[in-house]
Amino acid sequence: MHWLDWMTDLVGLMLWLSWRGFGSQPASSRPALTLVSNLRPADGARPRGGPLALPGLGVLLLSRAALHHTLSPHFAEAVPWSMGAVTVVFRSDLWFRILGHSLLSWLGMVLKAYVFFAFLVTLRRSDADTDPITQSLKAELGAVGRWPWGLALVPFLAGLGALWLLASPALVSADLVPARASIAHALQQAVVVALGGLGFLKWPMVLLCLMRFLLNHVYLGTMPLWEYLHATGGKLSGGLEWLPLRWGRIDLAPLAAAGLCWMVGHLIQGGAPRLFLRLPL
Repeated sequence: MHWLDWMTDLVGLMLWLSWRGFGSQPASSRPALTLVSNLRPADGARPRGGPLALPGLGVLLLSRAALHHTLSPHFAEAVPWSMGAVTVVFRSDLWFRILGHSLLSWLGMVLKAYVFFAFLVTLRRSDADTDPITQSLKAELGAVGRWPWGLALVPFLAGLGALWLLASPALVSADLVPARASIAHALQQAVVVALGGLGFLKWPMVLLCLMRFLLNHVYLGTMPLWEYLHATGGKLSGGLEWLPLRWGRIDLAPLAAAGLCWMVGHLIQGGAPRLFLRLPL
């Protein structure tokens, strides 16, 4: 039932972003293409989502815990919570533990999503004419979205480490993870978990490169989303343009970039758990 966690975490993320008013940034100075793009709050404040978004999120997390508590024991299935560098397995027959898993899993998904948002903003920072998607991402990140280059990732990677640091005492008391040797050991664990969060970027980066390759050779229309994916994938593969990877109209640089991103992400995802097990240093 691992698919249940992934799907409900994704829906929970959508509810959170809806409550945050994601995509409702102030209109840019560019000419509006639609009537909706001209709309903005009368008081200049960023609008929030519907009043049911947060209650709906709470119901979703409770319902997921109830499903795990009811169904997973019949399949003799434990419920894992992965933080990249470490994976904790919860017993689904204990209600408060599986409820804690539901909350921790969603919080981890939100922090991973914001790491990805910060990465996207970093990629497009040098663009003079900012597209609506990047504007929405910058509005969601707030002041952090204006930080120079890769520094925008730091608060959200640190958030992953802080989440582990805050959750681990309860996990230790429940005998789900070994006890930490000292405060320094706990801090080292948090740092490795934070650095391991970079591994979550592997598949999004690979997908961006593959979309760049596809859109280079297949016309899918003029939707802003395709333009955004094409330009962003170009940022990732642009560093390989000097290699002899072009034959006529076929440009293999995005495929090479996808392979490179996969390899680096694979090294991070494999190295972080091994480093975590060797702690304390």
